Amino acid sequence: MEMDTVSNLRRQLKEAEEERRKAAQYGLQLVENQNELQTQLDQLRAEMIIITE
Repeated sequence: MEMDTVSNLRRQLKEAEEERRKAAQYGLQLVENQNELQTQLDQLRAEMIIITE
């Protein structure tokens, strides 16, 4: 019975670590996407300034 508990806890720990890794990857993807959008916005603003001058 004790081995079952240990095995269960190890499995739960592994699942939690995998979920945390996936969440970190997703967060990193969001940051990268935000940076790309900010770059595009900056470029469009620069183009608008040139056009309106």
